[in-house]
Amino acid sequence: MKEKIHIIVSIVISAVLLGLAVSFCITNWMPSKPADWILWGASVLISIMAIYRISSLARALGRKEEQE
Repeated sequence: MKEKIHIIVSIVISAVLLGLAVSFCITNWMPSKPADWILWGASVLISIMAIYRISSLARALGRKEEQE
């Protein structure tokens, strides 16, 4: 039970991080300075990593539920 709660909390944190990164990408669309492009690219990478983490945690949660 404790592991399932940990997975669910991790999914929520990853979803919040994904939302923050996507909102940053939308508000700073087409940056003009090189430093802004680096921040924008980092936000895209964070978004991709958050999506991957959410999917892997959801799979792990499904496996935990099957075991019980």
